[in-house]
Amino acid sequence: MTEVEYFEGIKDHFRAIPVVIGACAVEGVGKDPLRVVREAVKCRDRAAEAARRRRDAFLAYDEVWAVVDVDDHTSLDQAIKEARDRGVKLVISCPCFEIWLLWHFQDCPAALSTRAVHDKLSRHIPGYGKRLPGDFPYVRHVTARQRAERADPEHALPGRKVGNPSSNVWLVVEAISSSGKV
Repeated sequence: MTEVEYFEGIKDHFRAIPVVIGACAVEGVGKDPLRVVREAVKCRDRAAEAARRRRDAFLAYDEVWAVVDVDDHTSLDQAIKEARDRGVKLVISCPCFEIWLLWHFQDCPAALSTRAVHDKLSRHIPGYGKRLPGDFPYVRHVTARQRAERADPEHALPGRKVGNPSSNVWLVVEAISSSGKV
């Protein structure tokens, strides 16, 4: 899963040891935003319960982030509301997470389909097929953020409906970087 690979890579880039990256594998429902938010809540609650049982506050999570694509999901509005209500920081990319990856290589201010994003990304990562190469340029996250902010200047908070193209993945990158050091 590209998202998990990216966040593991950025975690390593920042040497952010206390950061835990989790994949929400929701069987049978794909990447439905509401299911992703609910799985994030379950993960957080399990960690909090383990912290209480073991009397070790370090087992609980300080923050919980969920990363979703807009795609054609009908549950996005409900996912935004539930994330707000349940204390999950929801990061939304449109049309897909890969727009964030593409911004590491080039500017893309115009609306794109998921297919077009994948095609453009394949020009920078030969053979791209939802896997990141070991030499992915994580160091370009600052440039990617600048491009994301230019594409949608209002997309600076979690849980906001977005235009195309748009991504606020940089919020998670900042959270990870604050836990590590370069």
